[in-house]
Amino acid sequence: MCLRLAGLLLGGLVCFPTGLAHAAGCKASYTVPVALIGDVARRASDNSVEGYVPDLVAELARRSGCDLKIEEVPAARISAMRQHGEVAILAYSTQRPSAPGYAFIPTERFAHDLLVNTAHVASPPTVKSVLSDSRLVFGRVRGMNYGPEIEALLAQLGPSRVDESSSIDDLYRKLVAGRVDAAFQFPLVYRGKLAALSAEHRVAVLPFDGAAPQVGGWAFHTPPMDGDDAERLATAVRMMRDDGTTTRILARFVGDAAARRARYAGAGQKAGKS
Repeated sequence: MCLRLAGLLLGGLVCFPTGLAHAAGCKASYTVPVALIGDVARRASDNSVEGYVPDLVAELARRSGCDLKIEEVPAARISAMRQHGEVAILAYSTQRPSAPGYAFIPTERFAHDLLVNTAHVASPPTVKSVLSDSRLVFGRVRGMNYGPEIEALLAQLGPSRVDESSSIDDLYRKLVAGRVDAAFQFPLVYRGKLAALSAEHRVAVLPFDGAAPQVGGWAFHTPPMDGDDAERLATAVRMMRDDGTTTRILARFVGDAAARRARYAGAGQKAGKS
């Protein structure tokens, strides 16, 4: 939609995204819960929460005119809140089964890598050798969804080979110390963590092709969210995805090449290409 503005400095056409022009913003304010997971969200020196999701939320608030606030909540707590219908918006989510009032907007495709502490494995490690070594223990974070293939793989390993941590920080401390031997993660999660722990030379990163890239995106739940607000925000999220804004924000944390690989096929793109 375009409006003609009069005046010497404002002459010409100014275009607004269709469906968002003249809107007054959302009817209510919303809190977006996020777990502190690598560069997804992290605690800044001033105790605020910064990272990929806070940057996404700030841009969505700017575009939509809605009042959105970030709140740090442990992953397991977010999962429990979601089951009880207490979550209106999630900005870093995977798709769940369709349900009344639930909408999922896919925005990224994240491929897992296999992280391996090299102290207890044959050199050089391979995905096959790590998975087949019955001595090795895999770490996971309680409440985190790893996608169907990796969830099935962890279940197949059995409880004796899977150690569950309450947070991503707990998992990485165990991995670097050798208390767990391996873990599946995205670059958005592990790059900053390994660097902060000076663990790049103790932890090998193996590309893992045993699972399809995990589709991530935004989830909206009505209730507790107002239906008109959900529609307004979903429209803005799609615009951010399709015009490349989401990819540009992701590139701040994983670099241009990794961000392009993670781009989800949107409007004007052929499915399956990034």
